[in-house]
Amino acid sequence: MDIGGIVLGSFLASSFQVLFDKLASPALVYAQRKGISTTLPKEWKEKLVIINVVLADAEDKELSDNHQVKLWLDKVKDLAYDMEDLLDEFEIKATQVELEAESSTSKGLGKWKSVFSRPPSLMSETKVQEINGRLEAIVTGKAHLNLRENVVDKSNYTSKRITTSLSEPQFFGREEEVEQILELLINEVENSNATLSIFPIVGMGGIGKTALAQQLYNDAKVNRCFEMRAWVCVSYVFDVLDITKTILRSITGLPYEGKDLNEFQVKLRDNLFGKKFLVVLDDIWNEKYEKWTDLLKPFVVGARGSKIIVTTRNDAVVSVTKAPPIPLKELSLDDCTSLLAFHALEATNFKSHPEFETIGKKIAKRCKGLPLAAKMFGGALRNKMKPSEWEDTLNNLIWDLPTTKNDEVLPIMKLSYVHLPSYLKICFSYCAVFPKDYEIERDEPVLLWIEGFLDGQKTKKNKLELGWNYFDELVSRSFLQKSSVDTSKFSMHDLLNDLAKSIEGGICFSTGESQLAINEDYASLERARYASFIWSQFVTSKCLRPYHDMKVLRSLILVRIGPSGNSLLISDKVLHDLLTNLKFLRVFSLCHCRIVEVPNCVGELKHLRYLNFSNTSIRRLPKSIGDLCKLQALILRGCHQLSKLSHGITKLVSLQILDVRDT
Repeated sequence: MDIGGIVLGSFLASSFQVLFDKLASPALVYAQRKGISTTLPKEWKEKLVIINVVLADAEDKELSDNHQVKLWLDKVKDLAYDMEDLLDEFEIKATQVELEAESSTSKGLGKWKSVFSRPPSLMSETKVQEINGRLEAIVTGKAHLNLRENVVDKSNYTSKRITTSLSEPQFFGREEEVEQILELLINEVENSNATLSIFPIVGMGGIGKTALAQQLYNDAKVNRCFEMRAWVCVSYVFDVLDITKTILRSITGLPYEGKDLNEFQVKLRDNLFGKKFLVVLDDIWNEKYEKWTDLLKPFVVGARGSKIIVTTRNDAVVSVTKAPPIPLKELSLDDCTSLLAFHALEATNFKSHPEFETIGKKIAKRCKGLPLAAKMFGGALRNKMKPSEWEDTLNNLIWDLPTTKNDEVLPIMKLSYVHLPSYLKICFSYCAVFPKDYEIERDEPVLLWIEGFLDGQKTKKNKLELGWNYFDELVSRSFLQKSSVDTSKFSMHDLLNDLAKSIEGGICFSTGESQLAINEDYASLERARYASFIWSQFVTSKCLRPYHDMKVLRSLILVRIGPSGNSLLISDKVLHDLLTNLKFLRVFSLCHCRIVEVPNCVGELKHLRYLNFSNTSIRRLPKSIGDLCKLQALILRGCHQLSKLSHGITKLVSLQILDVRDT
């Protein structure tokens, strides 16, 4: 029963689908035979459905800064994690007992006798009662929030974004892109019989696609080249009728009413016949080929040399147009600085205001080449005429972004996020665990998503293939971008990293990457589910102590950002104490750490799906490694001191990936 599919776009939809699948699994037989209520699956499912049908509206309101809804969703999120952990425990216990029984009995019901002969677990019963109480409180709390059921329109973030053909008051940079596209627009392609050419400009939200299209649309040479021009802000809803009518109004200056698509397409065809035209379709999200071909029908009668410019965030849109993309990169620091100065001081540089030059360049650098960010922060600084006020902006700039009301940058990012399917939302937000400017290889996040984000998918593909597809889709949608230095690696724009952290809402924690970590409220660590420790040669293993308080942590990744020769020294005691406190870990990575022994207590991490000891000095794996019945990926690359694998590895019934390259 695909109950989670009711709210396809919800961030929590994937988590809820996992819960529904687990509640229908044979593992619940074990829980029921142990004395836990036989009505548990039905009771929990009924209450979860009540919550599930309002999740889309709740998440929409949360993105609009509704504080009460945010608090309610935090409770829902925590409950979903805790409920899944408990159901996971039931599965683990059932698997362990089944394996024990198989070693001493033949196939059939006999292997379950030892399960039913053991006394009920008081701890499990207590957890069930506690979850029952929280579940009831959440259902009761929902009634006071006026949440709508089965919302699919996401009204607050899918309303039509309005753009016009008018150019920005000042345009900086993009000289190469402007020259390249002008050449394509104005000059005919030799030996080409094509009547119509399409040029898709692709890039992440806020990168300046619309501003570039406006600059091209209003260029004097372009005006002389085309007999007819039209600008359409398409946005998320790709309505062929509305787009057709808008183009008609642009080229004729007449109003058009009615809903007869055929009538308007015939009129548009007649007006375009034999004419050389330029049409800009700004901010397209449509990925459906048939809608695109329907729109283009009237355009085929135009004169040779007619052009269409498309702007989009999504490579999948480009594939529909069957035209080569024109990718848009970040602005240079100099251009970003000029743009900031223009909106803050109405000047193209800081020559008339030298007192702001140093701090202005630092703020521009924080914008990471995103023109919308430079424009927004320039506007925010417009009435601040003291350098100290600019200093305050610099010091608070990045950290305030996820919670600033009425800002312009994050709504642009949120719009892209809102339209992700639920399975991609959870994969994207997980990337908040990586530090800013950190470059990842394709397999790195995919293997980490084994934590649970690739479970419950009804597909014939294995989890690795599924994860690769998810990764490629995030790249296609501009959430990840190829490194300009190493094309085998990818990175996330700083503002998207901020968005991912804001979406995780206090459950993603990292330290070592910035001043943010130093000022972190450690009282909130008990909610953390995902964490990374970003280290270089200047830190010691005592910095891991805050992680001991993250009792429900699911992922802990140690990320090296220093020189390649560095390694982090972690004593046996520190590692042992850390692992004994983190009973719910599903992902654990100690790459490049100076450890020699793997503590035996690693076998107690029953929830582990992913374990990485690559490039460490470990000599052996403990026998207890065989107790990890959920482990799917064991990564031991570059472990030169590891002479042999433990016999316990043969007991890893769920293992799919064993990587011992260079070992």
